[in-house]
Amino acid sequence: MRDVRISDHGNWRHQHWTALMSSYGQSPFYEFYADDFAPFYEKKWVFLADFNEDLLRLVCQLMDIEVAWQRTTSYSNRHDWYMPSDEPVRTYYQSFSSRHGFLPDLSCIDLLFNMGPESVFYL
Repeated sequence: MRDVRISDHGNWRHQHWTALMSSYGQSPFYEFYADDFAPFYEKKWVFLADFNEDLLRLVCQLMDIEVAWQRTTSYSNRHDWYMPSDEPVRTYYQSFSSRHGFLPDLSCIDLLFNMGPESVFYL
């Protein structure tokens, strides 16, 4: 996985950043965090693992979550996480919920742009 390279085919960085601005530009905390995310769509990253790890570090930092980082030395396709299906979906404020209702399972960026410093309490 560490050798997977990022392709610049299709100008994905510009398209992704434009999609984030379009989706979250009116959210309560977009202006507060946008400058933190912009470099991820300006810099040309070589490896996907580095991009993902640095983005995850940023999100954890912004949500005030402390994590002990250690890269694995082997790959396993085993999934050890559990999502109970009988528990009710917890909601939080989403700026577009008046049109679409609450949309669960989006991303941590959705949570952060809509809830800001309160995001960690939702988690």
